[in-house]
Amino acid sequence: MRTTRIYLDTDLNLNTTVELDRQSSHHLTRVLRLRNKQQFTIFNGKNGEYTAELILDNKKTFASIIHHSNISTTPSISITLLQCISKSDRMDLAIQKATELGCSKIIPLISEHTSINLNDDRQHKKLSHWKSIIISACEQCGRNELPELSPVINLSELINTPLSGTKLVFDPLSDSSLHSIKPVDNNYFLLIGPEGGLSDNEVKLSRQAGFTGIKIGNRILRTETAAIAGISAIQSLWGEFKS
Repeated sequence: MRTTRIYLDTDLNLNTTVELDRQSSHHLTRVLRLRNKQQFTIFNGKNGEYTAELILDNKKTFASIIHHSNISTTPSISITLLQCISKSDRMDLAIQKATELGCSKIIPLISEHTSINLNDDRQHKKLSHWKSIIISACEQCGRNELPELSPVINLSELINTPLSGTKLVFDPLSDSSLHSIKPVDNNYFLLIGPEGGLSDNEVKLSRQAGFTGIKIGNRILRTETAAIAGISAIQSLWGEFKS
């Protein structure tokens, strides 16, 4: 039976009661139709997860915390997805699946072929939306800690930032596959272009910055498919999918 899981951005402690926000309350009582005293799971991205009882008090909804489980879902390796921003549904899917597959960090990038123009206000709204995607994915897949979501930056700036670990860039013209890679440690950085791909200059600059060009199969993958396939392959070769 599926467990109902809710993320709360607040301190959680055993034998305490916390008031639920409007969104969580609506989801539990109106969508899932939980009743008074029914149990569900809550987490805040720290120190495992908690079992709570639903308390309905007039128009307010509370979670009475009755049990703590120090369960860690932290991935065995660190994967940072360097995802060039694509159209909303494709970006949403890439972020959702990266979270489910165990990415530790997601950095949205603006590249030469990025088709979306983001001013400061729109960037703020996008980051808020993407964080909600991450939270929903964690609630669904049983993950207790949220991957870090970084502010939007330009790819050119990212390339000039020192990154310590195995740095990979998807390049359909590369002759190398992941099997030819020798990881330097447990930190991996995966650079994925937008719908139009990375420009030749961006691929060149990324290689100069220490990224290794790789391809998966003999087909050109959509940006969201490339992210899912790349993360899955890394997890299979060196991460938690090995066991």
